[in-house]
Amino acid sequence: MKKVLIILSIALFCGLLNAQQPPAAGPAQAARANNQFAFDLYHQLQSQDGNLFFSPYSISTALAMTRQGAGGETAQQMDRVLHLGTGLPAAAHRELEQALAPGTVEEGWGEDRKEFSTHSLQVANALWVQDKLPVVGAFEEALKNDFGAPLQRIDFRKTAKARKIINDWVASKTRDRILNIVPEGLPTPDALFAIANAIWFKAAWSHLFEVSSTREATFTTRAGEDVAVPMMRRTGSFSLVENDRLQMVELPYRGRETSMYVLLPRAKDGLRSLTAGLTADAVAKLISKASFKQVAVKLPRFKITCPLNLTETLPEMGMKDAFNSRRADFSGMTGEHPLFISAVLHKAFVQVDEAGTEAAAATVVLMDKGGVPRLDAEFNADHPFLFLIRHRKTGCILFLGRVVDPR
Repeated sequence: MKKVLIILSIALFCGLLNAQQPPAAGPAQAARANNQFAFDLYHQLQSQDGNLFFSPYSISTALAMTRQGAGGETAQQMDRVLHLGTGLPAAAHRELEQALAPGTVEEGWGEDRKEFSTHSLQVANALWVQDKLPVVGAFEEALKNDFGAPLQRIDFRKTAKARKIINDWVASKTRDRILNIVPEGLPTPDALFAIANAIWFKAAWSHLFEVSSTREATFTTRAGEDVAVPMMRRTGSFSLVENDRLQMVELPYRGRETSMYVLLPRAKDGLRSLTAGLTADAVAKLISKASFKQVAVKLPRFKITCPLNLTETLPEMGMKDAFNSRRADFSGMTGEHPLFISAVLHKAFVQVDEAGTEAAAATVVLMDKGGVPRLDAEFNADHPFLFLIRHRKTGCILFLGRVVDPR
């Protein structure tokens, strides 16, 4: 049996008919910035061992909320890393979230015909501020009106209680898929702000993989080890693109508003080479070249939970001053009270099985007092692949990850 390499790209689409129309300027601009940040961050993280999965949408949204209070060189560095140009209007983020809303599809015949959501997508934002700390009105209004994050008061000096409040909020917004995102020891008693985003997504395949067709098969890991995994199988007409480096297949979800795109390097050890030059534009170009063919698809069943601490990663990408206790400028938040980002915590979950896909993620930005030094054809997915969740109408990448060992 011929074995082929996959890079998997889960594409989250919002409205088949609406997808024929170009998205409005605001959502399109926000989605483009998010997608560029997505691959910048993936390239920064790809040297890590094991499976990798994160939500660029969640991270960029939480940082965009934080950016509303930044000024000077701090703001300019955040704009460059987040690809916001000369400054993306806060309203564009709200418009993008609205554009991501699920559509509906009718199924059945006659009296049994019913309307269903094509997929489930929930996005939530939150802002917690130290009790009695003054907050600049413009910042408070921007987070409330453009991000749906009204100010909530909290006492960070009671660290265990503050951690529980944040963790409980994240758990509730992600259907308990993201637990304990803030570990023991955080937030510190010096924390003054916490800014969070949570996202939860679930969709069923347009045509389910039959459980009876799933059989044990060999998957070659990035380390070159052959391991046995449950391999799902389905044959049918799929949108496919092939070249000498890779194959890419589209696996549509219910209502065909959302799809998973699986991109596979030809060589079993080709994932690193393929992703080295991968960009958001390159993925979009591949998607545009796909055409329908009869394909025998084989895809491993897998589940990943991936915690990430981006506190050192983001400065390495160019967001240096925001994490510098003496140089950070977040005067747009509190006016005279110096602040800096002390931690950016992210955690993501994904499960892919015969029924469909469920994914969730959350990002928490913790901010402490500034002014003091900071502490430091046959499509057989049988080896490592990359995957992402992407909104079709706007092109916005919501999640990005890789599987190197589906066990």
